[in-house]
Amino acid sequence: MEAHLRRRYDEVWTDIRRELDKHAEQRYSDLVQGAGDPEDAATADVLIDLNLAEVERDAEELKALQDALARLKRGEYGFCQRCGEAIAPGRLEALPHATLCVDCQAIIERARAPDPTPSL
Repeated sequence: MEAHLRRRYDEVWTDIRRELDKHAEQRYSDLVQGAGDPEDAATADVLIDLNLAEVERDAEELKALQDALARLKRGEYGFCQRCGEAIAPGRLEALPHATLCVDCQAIIERARAPDPTPSL
């Protein structure tokens, strides 16, 4: 599992570097292409925001992978941080930095979900 975590860590780190390099090469003025059209400027803003959002998402995954490697080193990897039960191997294969078992994850997601009943 450590090799799997480290491989994913390397993949995410490569993605971050690629996005940052792309962002550095892609100047705002190049995106707008000097047209002065407000729609071009809005498009450039959206593209920059999307690039930065992708880097932020990858950075969050990188941190989660670092945490998973630390849990592995401490002998805590693969156990739910809420109930203490083992996390299913399939879940860890799909999401190697998972900290919760499927049941606990579902409980938390239900608690965060908005109430589907309409307000009167």
